[in-house]
Amino acid sequence: MKHIRLYGVIIMTIFSLLIGLAVTAQSEFAASLEVLNSGVEVQRVNTANFIAVEIEAIVGVGDIIRTDETGEARITFFADGTDVTLEPESEYRIIEFEGDEEDFNLTVEVIAGQATHRLNRTLGANSSYDVETPGMTLAAQGTVFAIRVEDNGRSGMLVFEGLVDAGADEDSDEVPAEFGIRSEVGNDLSDVVRASTFAQLDAALDGCPVTVTTLDDVSINIRSAPSRDAEQIGLISASEINTFFGVNGDGNWYRIEFEDDFGWILSSSATLESGCAGLRVFENSFAEDGESSDTPDAESTEEAEG
Repeated sequence: MKHIRLYGVIIMTIFSLLIGLAVTAQSEFAASLEVLNSGVEVQRVNTANFIAVEIEAIVGVGDIIRTDETGEARITFFADGTDVTLEPESEYRIIEFEGDEEDFNLTVEVIAGQATHRLNRTLGANSSYDVETPGMTLAAQGTVFAIRVEDNGRSGMLVFEGLVDAGADEDSDEVPAEFGIRSEVGNDLSDVVRASTFAQLDAALDGCPVTVTTLDDVSINIRSAPSRDAEQIGLISASEINTFFGVNGDGNWYRIEFEDDFGWILSSSATLESGCAGLRVFENSFAEDGESSDTPDAESTEEAEG
């Protein structure tokens, strides 16, 4: 019996040492994984199977963390609150984690789902916090931001505090607090638009369903800017309009698609569908050609006058 116990102790000691060596081999650092709601699994680097985590675990470079339809998890890198919260049905991987608590390089990947990142520090010149997604890459500097990756790889980001640099291929842009951005896989970045939820981000970029009516089927003037003085670029019937892509600051001119571009109509009868999270708001001085137009067209009749 003594020999059996001794062998058991030796085996457990070797097993513990192997685990310690595996964690050390993964990275100079290890992060802590906390289960916030059951349904969290980890796939260790160079392994094929996911292992369920009930309460907490240590994770490192190469590990993949995923959540099911109920699972939620928090990955904490430093005691100052540099962490990531994974929402249900998300998948996340640590790509690079090296340095020390003063200067470090951290690169992670949001593969699917939604993750909120919090950096409670200002990164120094020798530090970096980068996030990869199927649609774009992000570089943060002391900030709070959320990322969503859809099933088709389309990636969106909202910034709540600070500033995040977004890039896709050779395209790049800065996204400040209270704004968002989006990118399809293999495409350029979208415009930077004001949004505090992903529903608002989608509405600002995809538009909102709308119903427009006019008296006696009068055609509506399409102008290059939200102004009666802007150049008239076409005509459209109310029945052809089913989506608005923005509204001016005064709330009476609406942006529509027209001939592979955009134009503006004046309408007092437009009705947005109730599910719309909010149209993108443009300044009254905005013009599609980037310049304010002052070319009047006295013979045109706006819909609101019909």
